[in-house]
Amino acid sequence: MWTLKVWFALGAAAFILLAAVLVGTFLKSSSGNEVLQYFNQEFLRHAAAYQRSAIIVFAARQVAIWGALLAVAAVLWRYFPALQRMSLLSTAGYIAFIVFVLSLLTFPLDYYRGFILEHRFGVSVQSFSSWMADYAKSFTISFLITVLALLGLYLLMVRLPGRWWPAAGVLFTFFLILSTYLYPLIIDPLFYRFETLENEEMRSSIIDMSREAGIEVDKVLVADASRRTNKVNAYFTGMGRTKRIVIFDNLLTRFSNEETLAVIAHEMGHWKHSHIFKGIILGAIGMFFGFFLLQKLLDGMGAGADIRGLVLALLFFTLFSFVSLPFQNALSRAFERQADLEAIRLTRDSRTSISLAQNLARTNLSEVNPHPFVKVVLYTHPPVMERIELALREAERIRGGN
Repeated sequence: MWTLKVWFALGAAAFILLAAVLVGTFLKSSSGNEVLQYFNQEFLRHAAAYQRSAIIVFAARQVAIWGALLAVAAVLWRYFPALQRMSLLSTAGYIAFIVFVLSLLTFPLDYYRGFILEHRFGVSVQSFSSWMADYAKSFTISFLITVLALLGLYLLMVRLPGRWWPAAGVLFTFFLILSTYLYPLIIDPLFYRFETLENEEMRSSIIDMSREAGIEVDKVLVADASRRTNKVNAYFTGMGRTKRIVIFDNLLTRFSNEETLAVIAHEMGHWKHSHIFKGIILGAIGMFFGFFLLQKLLDGMGAGADIRGLVLALLFFTLFSFVSLPFQNALSRAFERQADLEAIRLTRDSRTSISLAQNLARTNLSEVNPHPFVKVVLYTHPPVMERIELALREAERIRGGN
């Protein structure tokens, strides 16, 4: 049956990618003279151990989810071959139960990864009660979104049998747009307190850079991340009136003003090149294809508007999203390189971009030169050495132009 071949191909692709990541994790990355110019061996070993542990937990979590969903689907298919259509309330109850059990299954791994490992490597400063509060918030958000999404899919299957996939794609696109708009207003404040950047000298520099970039930066906010982590981060979020650049407070206290401005310039690069909007468009295209393929699979198997079809849908999208990671992350790395180049252009300072990359790597325990298998599948940003090499090439280009 062709449907079994498609499922096998999807599962095989997922396991091959996961195996490649694990193999790449244990293969020694190159740390030649270029790397040792910027990082010492002790840091490289420490960062590699941290990343290796994190990836092993990630792989175990993926296998646990895939295995559990496959087992549930097999049991339903074997013992309930012709399920009758259920009421909306019953469907919601079954979905909620399955999602909750999956969360219980993965909680030990989430706890080890998010709390034990972060403290063992000196990355987190968060208390257990604070971590549990954050975990409860994240779980609630994820639980509600997953249950409501599957319930919405069930309603579409009932109302539009055999032709529900375009409607699912349209609704998913609306969800992407709405969630991008509302995330800074509803989700972010659940985890951070925000203040407006008060440094007047830096604000003046930001205004100058934004004018040169041809954009209007409405808000640069500072998040109180130091209460939780020693890691440093910044991000561009929202759309329309909710657009803002967010930087962690420990970026301001632990990095130089020049490095902080380089981070903000990088986020301006995302803003200028409309990366969020482009990401939404490309994500929607990918999901239209995913819904189309899912409907063909379910129709070919005689499944659909019942709990069997919904479990298969959940299994499908966990596999589909993982298999598509190399494509998603290749696009993300391209966006990040574009933002890096824009930051160098705006700051006119490639040297600061290099020192920033070094300090971010040390603070976040980044593996600076990962194996290509790991990079292709998991890295949303170019590895640190690639970012340093980009800054060096850009410096040479600028000098050559002069």
